Amino acid sequence: MKKDATNHVKTRNPGAAEKRSTKEPVAPLPPISVGLLPNLLGYNVRRAQIALWRDLIRSLGERKVRPAVFSLLVLAEANHGIAQIQLANQLDVDKATIVGLIDRLQKQKWVTRKQSTVDRRRQGIYLTALGKRELEKLKRTMIEHEARFTRLFSADELMQLIGFLRRIHP
Repeated sequence: MKKDATNHVKTRNPGAAEKRSTKEPVAPLPPISVGLLPNLLGYNVRRAQIALWRDLIRSLGERKVRPAVFSLLVLAEANHGIAQIQLANQLDVDKATIVGLIDRLQKQKWVTRKQSTVDRRRQGIYLTALGKRELEKLKRTMIEHEARFTRLFSADELMQLIGFLRRIHP
């Protein structure tokens, strides 16, 4: 911000500072009607996803790993040499997106690409030693994050909920 000769901050609207300093009580907003939203599956799934996402972001802190990256690392660990197209199909993303994710992870030295000995057109994705260490940390964080939500359900309820959600996605 610019200051004038008297060391006062210049504002675009000179009266704005005085207006802001006047503390008038703000009336609470009246509750809104949400109509049929609470009865819509998509609305409820999205709200739950938002709650999960926000908690995950808080849990991961500075690591800033998106769920797709975590999933890709888990798949690479469980399927040594998995093809990019298999990763894309499992994560339901396009080829360009998966290439970008793998490029990013390769720059971080978490994964490496190796040409297939069976099919030269195919590159297998492998976790590096660093990638394995990072994934172990991420798994611990993910398990703690998931527990904050799974403990809201009994074991039977959780199995039922996951079963219901799997009916929606292939």
